[in-house]
Amino acid sequence: MSIPADPDALRTSEALGVIQRQLSDAISRLADVSARAVRVADQTDWRTDAATRFHASAEDWRRDVAALPDVVDTARTEVSRARLRFETLAWGFGV
Repeated sequence: MSIPADPDALRTSEALGVIQRQLSDAISRLADVSARAVRVADQTDWRTDAATRFHASAEDWRRDVAALPDVVDTARTEVSRARLRFETLAWGFGV
């Protein structure tokens, strides 16, 4: 396969690759945040009303954060598909 002569095509392909890597990093970081939220909630003294409310709030937040990797993974997959479509067109094979 030959490289397209258009430098914009190469920059676009590289940019999409960077986006894919950044989304992969985001998935890892969100998983870390979710694990940390569990530890923070577990370390709270539950003998007060404020602590109980904090725990409930932290647990809600943890569940929200735990769902985000799937959303980001879907975005990463879409970027990957867009990059493939773009490269296919840029290299002149059509879709």
